[in-house]
Formats: sequence, C-alpha cells, structure tokens
Amino acid sequence: MNNSFHLFLILCFLSVSNLITGNTMQQDSIYLLRGRIVAADTKEPLANASISVQQMNIASISNQDGYFSIRIPDSTKHSQLIIRYLGYENKEIPIITLIDNPNSQITLTPSWIELSEVVVVSGDGSELIRNALRRIPQNYPERPHMMVAFYRESIKKGSHYISLVETVLDIYKASYSSYSNDQSRIYIGRKATDISPRDTIMLKFQGGISDALLLDIAKNPEIVFGTDASEYKFHIEGLISFNDKPHYIIVFSPLPEVKDILFRGRIYLDSESFAFARMEFNMNVEEEKEAPKIFIKRKPAKMKVDVNKAQYVVDFIENNGKWYFNYSSIEVIFRVRWTNRFFGLFSTTYTIGSEIAITDRYDNKVLKFPRNERIQSTDVIAEKVEHFLDPDFWGEYNVIEPNQEIMDAVKRLSGKLQRRAE
Repeated sequence: MNNSFHLFLILCFLSVSNLITGNTMQQDSIYLLRGRIVAADTKEPLANASISVQQMNIASISNQDGYFSIRIPDSTKHSQLIIRYLGYENKEIPIITLIDNPNSQITLTPSWIELSEVVVVSGDGSELIRNALRRIPQNYPERPHMMVAFYRESIKKGSHYISLVETVLDIYKASYSSYSNDQSRIYIGRKATDISPRDTIMLKFQGGISDALLLDIAKNPEIVFGTDASEYKFHIEGLISFNDKPHYIIVFSPLPEVKDILFRGRIYLDSESFAFARMEFNMNVEEEKEAPKIFIKRKPAKMKVDVNKAQYVVDFIENNGKWYFNYSSIEVIFRVRWTNRFFGLFSTTYTIGSEIAITDRYDNKVLKFPRNERIQSTDVIAEKVEHFLDPDFWGEYNVIEPNQEIMDAVKRLSGKLQRRAE
C-alpha cells in the first residue's frame, strides 16, 4: 500500500496509571446556550449539526442525540446563531432568545434542490474530483492561521474504557497552497486509566493528534487519493443541500483490479466551488492479512491481531468563500488473541478512537511553535499529557465521562476553548 493513512499503535505489557480529576473553579462571564436540534420531517435528532455564531469563529457540533451547548461572549448576544446540517435548510436564531432558555428545541426543514441549479446529477464523478483537487488552493486559506481545538482519544477493551485522554490544543494551520506541515502543541490536558491487573496488555496510542490533523484531506489529499486518484472509481450518487447550497454526493471505492488496501466512502462536494465539505470513509481492511502492519508498530510475537474496521470522518466549514478544517474522527477496531495459550481460541476486541473539534480560529499573531513544544507524530499523548495537568482548569467538568460525545465535553469547556489573552 503506497498511500495509506498510517495510524500507529504500540502493544506493550501493562502499566497502571491513576485516575486524574479536578476541582471546581469560578465561572466565566459568558453566556451558555443549550438546545436540541431535530428534523421537521422525521422528528429525529440531528447528530453532528454545525452550530456557529454569525461573523464569529466560535463553533460547536450537536451530539448523537441532537443536543448542543455553546458558550459565547456577551458582545455577541445580539448576533445570530446559525445551524447547518446536510440536507436541511440553514436556520438563524437570535442568540438573545436562547439565553436562559436551556430547553430550546430547534427544528430544521428539509431542503429541496432544483435540478436546474446543476447540470450533472449522476454518472462518473472522476472529473468532479479532479476539479476539486485542482481548486484546493482557491477554496481553502492561502495564508496560515491559528486554531484552538479540543482533542480526545480513547481505548476500549470490549465495551469498557481503559484509557481516556483529553487536551486543549493550540494549532498552527499551514497554508493550503504550501507544503508546510500543520503544527500543534498541548495547552492543557488530563487523562484517566482503568486497567485491571488481570489485563495482559495495554495499547499505547502513538501519533493520535498528528493523525487527526492529517485527516484534513484538502491539506493532505495524497493520504487518501495518492498522486492523482487513479486507483479509484467515483460515482455521483445524487445531490444534497448543505449551508443552503447543493452538494454532490460522490461514492468512491478502489478499482476492481487494484489489490492494495485503500479507502471507500462518500464525499460531499460543493457543486459551485468543488470544495470538499465532508468525507465519510473507511479502509477496506476486512480479511486482509497485511492490515495489522499498517496500524501496529510493535507487538509481542505470540500475539495475533486482526483489524475489523478502520473508519474516518472529516468535516469542513465555509466562511466568506473559504473552507476551513472543522472536525475529524478516527475509529479502529482490532481483534487480539494469543497463539501460545490454552485460551487462544478466545479473542478480545479493542477499539481505538480519536476526535478533534475546532473551537476557535484567528488570523493575528500567527506563529510557528518552538520545536520543543510541538507534538510529534511519534508522541504518545497519554504519556506526554502528564506535563500539562492542571485540575483547576476544567471547572465544572471535573470528571471524565467516557460515554459522552466529544461535543458534550466541548460544551462544558467552550468558555475555555477560545483564544487566550497573551
């Protein structure tokens, strides 16, 4: 495989850490907006809806049950909150009507697309993808900028979480028209582990933050598409509305004659600018004996590992004609068994997951980080975060709750997840 997305993990023998919790701190002088987003047609909650403040870079995403929460400064209380979701009309809501109204239910109406708006609605999508790749320098920021992000990574054994790491990051986002790499550094972090002495292994998650940023396929298209996307077939499945604009839905998969481990999934492409708006895809690892070599850097010789699933999501948001990296997630599921033990017939499933959500973005004081502060692709964040613990930072969010979506963590911390005064 010559253009694979490498997510490295190290399997090693058990080491036990302590659960880290925090204490309560004073509340920020900002407004907390809460609500739930549902579909008008199905009455079902809308997960991963985009929530942003008009003419601001403050953003959030709804969780799997449609709930959202976002903290905003007092200066924006007379602005509009904008809700966006694939296939539905945008909705603008006066922020002042949401203050002190935590049970707000926001209903989005399906958006119907006039077919006359675009010419091609089915057939081969190869030329659309080639256009999208060519137009990356025009559609995405040509200058570097800074971002603040919330990052979470987890390891589960079966259905039980054995490791959780949460960090607030500063990110230097390199220009999309340059070959410079993105940079990140940890501002604050914490972790929790819950490993039984009966456990025989612990997985170390190496390079999680770097991989989360590499999922920006507009910045790093070669990660998925290689040099020219020639190993894939692309089919236009139809149209869907997002941000009140039509988007192509393009399904892609490796060509039948290509035997490498590659990717398949859906691309949502803005029909006017050909910008990548969202991608949902996975690696075709099923029954592939070589798949573990992509993910596992080191393991005991008698341990057999099969990769059951490797899936990815990357999401972008448009602002003033430019598209910005907004969110990504990774989930890789392994089946592990020992070949030299009586119970080797029984296997254990491990799930490795990470998510990153951009919570603020700014264009002044754009500086690269000193080399000794940068996160490296070889870093194990669960070990590195030891140097960034600050219980007072987390405020009311003083217990790690693994079953919550990343945006449930963001909503508790969003007052902290904005640019800090120098």
